Amino acid sequence: MKEIGNFLKERREARGVSLIEVEKDLKIRKKYLQAIEEGNIDIIPGKTYLIGYLRNYSKYLGVDEENINQIIQTYKNLEKSKSNLEETGENIILPKKHKRDKSIFEKKKFFFPIKYVYLISFILIICIGLLFLSHSLKEAQNFPIPSPEIAKETDINIEKNINLETEAIIAEYPKEKDISNDTLPFLKLIANDKSWIKILSGGKIIFEGILFTAEVFSWKTDQALEIITEYPTKIEAYYNDKIIEINKGVINNYILKYNFNPTQNV
Repeated sequence: MKEIGNFLKERREARGVSLIEVEKDLKIRKKYLQAIEEGNIDIIPGKTYLIGYLRNYSKYLGVDEENINQIIQTYKNLEKSKSNLEETGENIILPKKHKRDKSIFEKKKFFFPIKYVYLISFILIICIGLLFLSHSLKEAQNFPIPSPEIAKETDINIEKNINLETEAIIAEYPKEKDISNDTLPFLKLIANDKSWIKILSGGKIIFEGILFTAEVFSWKTDQALEIITEYPTKIEAYYNDKIIEINKGVINNYILKYNFNPTQNV
């Protein structure tokens, strides 16, 4: 059938006609025309349609009636040969040896179906899981539980340790009575306007923050301090009720640094 298709295709190309033009003229779908040219006639519905398509397409391409009949006869002979081959294939009988081997194979396959493999695997997984769970429960039952007497004694020891630690922490700090009787002088800073202040003692920050208008910062100390604030300053500084002229400090980029020494200001 491929030779007939090539013959019709060459005739069409020689006439300079496209499949789309043939489709419009003959009202035969393009995919069927292309199938005829490629020899792929299985997609054409029915032998009657195919013979009609072959006849009309051949006439359209100018093939004479004798050649058209020859094309149709060639197609019929091919179909007849194909039908005979199919019938011959259906009537083939296997030798007895092959039939016996096949039946044995089928019996073996039926004897051990795959569904039993899945079932056995599932049962094994359940059994292993139950064994593991049983072992875990036994270990949990054998886990020692402290008696009430031991637990009570442990709680008492913990409470004693907590009390001792608390007393040690309290002992590190002076009592309120001791602080109130402390005779150290006060450093007092009063903000005339909202001001940023930072106070250091021995390189450690004692205070850093904002004092709002009329807010007071007090600190008992006899150590040297470094007072840092904005310039021009908006705070008043007193030590033991004596004014400190912090404006005499060092000014750098609107920052005032004043080194306060109690021994020099008393």
